[in-house]
Amino acid sequence: MRVAFDARHLQTVARVRGIGRYSRNLLAAFARRAPRDVEWILLRLRNFPPADPGLLPAHEDLPTARLRRPELSMLAFDPVLLSFELAGARADVYHSTQLSLPARRSFPAVITIHDVAPLRWPEHYLRLPYARAGHAWQYALARRAEAVIAVSEATKRDVVERLHVPEGRVTVVTEAVDESFVPPAPEEGRRLVRERFGVPDRYVLYVGQFDPRKNVQGLLRAFALAADRDRDLRLVIAGDLGKLSGILRDALAHSRVPRDRVILTGFVDDATLAALYAGAECLLHAALLEGFGLTALESLAAGTPVVGYAGGAVAEVVGDAGLLVRSGDEEALGAALCRFLEDAPLRASLAGRTHARANAFSWDRAADETLAVYRRVARLN
Repeated sequence: MRVAFDARHLQTVARVRGIGRYSRNLLAAFARRAPRDVEWILLRLRNFPPADPGLLPAHEDLPTARLRRPELSMLAFDPVLLSFELAGARADVYHSTQLSLPARRSFPAVITIHDVAPLRWPEHYLRLPYARAGHAWQYALARRAEAVIAVSEATKRDVVERLHVPEGRVTVVTEAVDESFVPPAPEEGRRLVRERFGVPDRYVLYVGQFDPRKNVQGLLRAFALAADRDRDLRLVIAGDLGKLSGILRDALAHSRVPRDRVILTGFVDDATLAALYAGAECLLHAALLEGFGLTALESLAAGTPVVGYAGGAVAEVVGDAGLLVRSGDEEALGAALCRFLEDAPLRASLAGRTHARANAFSWDRAADETLAVYRRVARLN
């Protein structure tokens, strides 16, 4: 069985975000599993720097070329260009790791859908004509795919209800933390964070971007309730201060949280991120939608509980290792944070469950379950 896998996001700005991490970890698990019945073809961008070295299965390269901002050109042009680029690959299955399907094909297609945020917030994600047209085309092609991999039960529900994909064609395959994720002890994490960012010993952490589904305003309002009762508490926000930083700046300008109580780290490397997780009192998670909730799982893997909304897949990931409230209820989230910080036995109880919960997720299992999807659709062809 020849599997063509879209590995282009190992080369784009997405390489340090969810899609890139998903692709890298799944490919590394394929290499470890080394299935004898699979030959790999990896799509790459020939006009971009090569991917960082990592564990990959033995493979053929299928070179493609896209414009300077490849995520945009993939969305707009992949239906046409992939129809030609994949035509000679002799693939038995093609796996699109997000919305990157060809319009014409003679082989089965598998697509991973991480979330359907563009359908929930079209005014943000689909405000430009090319984005509206590209998403509409790719969602139509996703409905024709032989199999959809959803990264959580919550995403599966959205795929069935919002994209109208038959439930029998959707398989849930959960993600996991990076194999290289090795957090330090809490005391060491706090020391590193204090030395690098000047953060006092007690802080709660947010990790991620600032698009509407992340609900930065709700995050700050919930923190404000706890900050009023604990003058030593800080909020550390770790994330790339890129084109969406204006949303964060606006939220900070309209928040009653004193600016010196919020510490922005900008982008951090994986070792620093692991230290931030390990030293935090908790991960404060106010997102209104998470397709999977990788930051929540990383926090648990560092031994740090999660206080947040139960929406999307967060409840599936966190289980009993956090304190979750109904999505959108900022007062309840602030109250939950106060309760967590003021109740030492509760903190210890939740922290004691974190590692077992994180260990329930595995990239090797994800690879095995994904391979089963490939084999199933290949037999149907």
